[in-house]
Amino acid sequence: MLHLIEKYLNDNTPSGLMTTIDNHKAILRELLEDIDEKIRKDIILERQKILGFALSEASSHMLAVLLLKNKLVSSGFTINHRYFCSEQRARERLKMDFPGKDEIIPLLVKQEQARDRLCYGRDKSRKEVEEAIANISRLKTIIEDKLGEPL
Repeated sequence: MLHLIEKYLNDNTPSGLMTTIDNHKAILRELLEDIDEKIRKDIILERQKILGFALSEASSHMLAVLLLKNKLVSSGFTINHRYFCSEQRARERLKMDFPGKDEIIPLLVKQEQARDRLCYGRDKSRKEVEEAIANISRLKTIIEDKLGEPL
């Protein structure tokens, strides 16, 4: 589905093309709007599996923007949520140094763990869903601080 979103965004911009950073930001905006909608409608428990995927995907796009803005990766670099199954694996996959790395990686790992818990198995408690939402909020704040601009 993400490739459909990216194609739509690329085909419907004035120039017909967006920079990779703009692509990531546009997709991130949609994901965050979807998350916000579920919060506003108070349906986070009913949609926790969808939220788990959206939160994980949003965190990957946030990191992509940070790495691209700091010219640490090329536009073809792909971030897979599985990189964050553990801090060790994340550090193996992201060997480059980037602003806030020691703060960001643990939050990405926590988000991946929340993704697995929310998306698979029995429904989780409101507290657990809210913790996943709070985690991405912390991640967004840190990355925006390191970028010096909003995502």
